[in-house]
Amino acid sequence: MAVSNPAVSVVIPCYNSARYLEQTVHSVLEQDHPNYEIILVDDGSTDHTGEVISNLIKAAPQVAIRGLSQVNQGVAAARNSGILHARGHYILPLDADDLIDKYTLQAASDILDSQPQTAVVYSDRQDFGDIQAYWPAGKYQLRYLKYFNQFSYCCMYRKSVWQALGGYRENIDGFDDWNFWIGLAANHYQAAYIAKPLLQHRRHRGSQLWGILDSYERLFAQIILNNPSVYSASELTAAQQFIDTAKTSSTIALSKRIFVQQYYKKYPKLATQEHLK
Repeated sequence: MAVSNPAVSVVIPCYNSARYLEQTVHSVLEQDHPNYEIILVDDGSTDHTGEVISNLIKAAPQVAIRGLSQVNQGVAAARNSGILHARGHYILPLDADDLIDKYTLQAASDILDSQPQTAVVYSDRQDFGDIQAYWPAGKYQLRYLKYFNQFSYCCMYRKSVWQALGGYRENIDGFDDWNFWIGLAANHYQAAYIAKPLLQHRRHRGSQLWGILDSYERLFAQIILNNPSVYSASELTAAQQFIDTAKTSSTIALSKRIFVQQYYKKYPKLATQEHLK
């Protein structure tokens, strides 16, 4: 029987996700943790994602799987919609083409259960697909986090934290998780780290990060403007200048360079020649 009062809500935004969604959901169904729900948010897909969602719900009646649908608004809005309907007091966002290790829900929720002062649990990640690589998480420290995202979007946190921060900001779709982590650190929420690759991140050229790479400067500038208490007056001025005129600053340019070198370094020609001009 599906649980009526789940501890964890796994929220999966879906946009034209029919190709990988079944694998993603199955990685959740294999969890050791007995008390969870899955919320699938169809963000205006134009393929047969809706049919896949319906089939997944029918195939696993023993699990609380719910499907929501909305007109296309982007991943941040889809996450917010799913979390708004979530019954769990812990949230784990998961993209529709990624996988999680079978111990993810148990390991992360055990920490949140035993450490009431901890707001978020993050881990390393294992990349697969186009690239096979192990990526250890960075530091949960605002002085690093405000210039470069230090860990993946797939972290378990308390729903109360999402409520306190007002959810994901929808004006930086694609980097909404980074902005969320900055908000956590700026408000002095504590984090715990699991030194294992609980997220298995699928690398393929149809992924969202390929699509938003050319918008990196604008998105980072908007992150700066979203968090005025975190950045200096000169950084705020430079960010607004980029939004107004597309004139970049050294801070914004350096952040993009680090991002490209780290995330795309094994796509050498595309990463270093086209996107570091």
